[in-house]
Amino acid sequence: MDQNKFEGKYEDVEIKEINKTSFTIKDLPLEDRPQEKLLKFGPDSLSNAELLALIIRTGTRSKTSVELSQDILNSFLPDYKEEGLSVLKRKRLNDFTKINGIGNSKAAMIMAAITLAKRINNNNVFAKTRIQSPKIMYEIVKDEMSNLEVEEFRVVILDTKKQIININTISRGTLDLTVVHPREVFKTAIDNMAHSILLLHNHPSGDPNASRQDIELTKRLVEASKIIGINIVDHIIIGNNSYFSFLERDLI
Repeated sequence: MDQNKFEGKYEDVEIKEINKTSFTIKDLPLEDRPQEKLLKFGPDSLSNAELLALIIRTGTRSKTSVELSQDILNSFLPDYKEEGLSVLKRKRLNDFTKINGIGNSKAAMIMAAITLAKRINNNNVFAKTRIQSPKIMYEIVKDEMSNLEVEEFRVVILDTKKQIININTISRGTLDLTVVHPREVFKTAIDNMAHSILLLHNHPSGDPNASRQDIELTKRLVEASKIIGINIVDHIIIGNNSYFSFLERDLI
């Protein structure tokens, strides 16, 4: 056998051994691995980082998924210390991809989990709540929508008793503009078999007063509602500690 080839094989082995420096979840004791810990002790036994690690599944070459998850949470300090996991509700895809080790795939996993949690929470809190006044609607959404960094336009689906079936986000815009098309609004209403709908959007500036564009958009949607036969009961704009109701101002 050629001596050079023989030595080369051993050199390859040495290089592979030297390069094997990454630390994975499998290197942790069995009882410290998030999945095994959850199965044995239940989900409440896991820290926030461990729960997040089960979502992103893998770490990087130098960090376990738990360590990478802790990096995610630490990247949102000091808000995370004050608000806990609630801080994640305000984050967007690019907030996560800015973090070293988080690409589009992991960011998408996190966003999917956050959205699912929000929908579960919405169903639990809002379902069957009867909207008898704009203030009731405002009290339901004010904590979340007054803290949004960009405008979001939402459609509240109501049944025959004006009880909430669900709340759907139609559009997410820039700091001062959101684009809403009647087609998207009423497609959502029809898909959810709405008897009537209520419109919601926020002003990140904190001033809830309706702009000229808000008034024009509302008029256009009301005209479309008359043709389609799904009534718009109100359009509420959320600001900081206040709201603007088109119904209360006799604008709808």
